[in-house]
Amino acid sequence: MTAEAHAIRHAIYLSMLMVLLASTAAAATKYVSAHVAIEAIVAVQYLVCTVLCLPRILRPGLKDLRTERVGLHLMRGLAGVIGFYLFYAALDNIPMMDAMMLRQSAPLTVPLVVWLWSREVIPRNAWLPLLIGFVGIAIILRPTPVGLSWWHAGGFLSALCLGISMVATRKLATTEPTVRILFYYCVLSLACVLPFTVNDFNGLALLDWLAMIYIGAAIYWVLELYTRAYGMAPTAAIAPINYFAVVLAGVWGWLFWDQVPDRWSVLGSVLVVIGGLLTIYLAREKRVDETAVRQSHSGA
Repeated sequence: MTAEAHAIRHAIYLSMLMVLLASTAAAATKYVSAHVAIEAIVAVQYLVCTVLCLPRILRPGLKDLRTERVGLHLMRGLAGVIGFYLFYAALDNIPMMDAMMLRQSAPLTVPLVVWLWSREVIPRNAWLPLLIGFVGIAIILRPTPVGLSWWHAGGFLSALCLGISMVATRKLATTEPTVRILFYYCVLSLACVLPFTVNDFNGLALLDWLAMIYIGAAIYWVLELYTRAYGMAPTAAIAPINYFAVVLAGVWGWLFWDQVPDRWSVLGSVLVVIGGLLTIYLAREKRVDETAVRQSHSGA
C-alpha cells in the first residue's frame, strides 16, 4: 500500500469517527432541548470547546493570538452561532433525519455564497448538481398551498450559515493557523451567545448538564477530526462520508423517538446527496485541470 493510499484510508477512518460523534451530539441535543433553552446549549457547547482548545493556544504563548482579521473571525463566529441555533431548533421540532440532511446540504450553498461574497462566476457545469440538490431541499421543506414548514426552512438556513462559515474559514486559512481560527471561533461565538443565557441555567438536572458537556466535547472533536482528515486526503475522497450522518440520524430518530422518514424525506435526501456528490466531483475535476495547466506552463 502506498503512503497516499494509507493516508486516505486513515482519513476515512477519522471521518467515520467524526460522523459518528456528530450524529450522537445531534441526538443528545434533541434530547436536552426538550428541557433546556437552545441558547444555553449553544453557550455550554462553545464554553467547552474554548476550554478544550486553550492548552493548544497557550502552549506557544499569547503572541500566537495576534491577528489583523478580527472582523472576519467575528463574521465566522456569528454565522456559526446562528447556524447552530437554527439547527438545534430544527432538531427539536422536526425528524432528526430531515434536520441532519438539511444541515448536510451546506456544500450546495457554498457556490452561491462565494458568488454573493466575491462575485466569482459559478461554472456552467455546476448548475445541474446545484439544481438537483435544491430540488431535493425543496421536497424536504414540505411546500404546501398553506406555506413552508418553517422548522424545515430553519434547518436549511442553518446550512446556509454553515456555507458562510466555510467560505470565511477558507479566507482566514490564507493567513491564519488552524488553532488560531478555532480559538477565535469558539471565544467570539461564546461572547455572542452568552449575554442571552443569563437566566437559562436555573434548576437544570445533572443529566442535562452532562448532555450539554458531551455535546460541547463532541463538537470540539468533530472540528479536530475534520481538520486532521481533510489535511490527510483530498476532499473528494472523504467528503461523501459526511452523508452517512444522515443515515445515523435516521437510526437514532427511529430508536429513540419512533421517527420513520416518509417517502418525500427519502426522495429529497437522495437528490441532495446526488447534488452534493456531483458538486464535490466537479470541484475535484476543476482542481485537477488547474493543476495540469500550471504544470504545462511550468514545463513550457
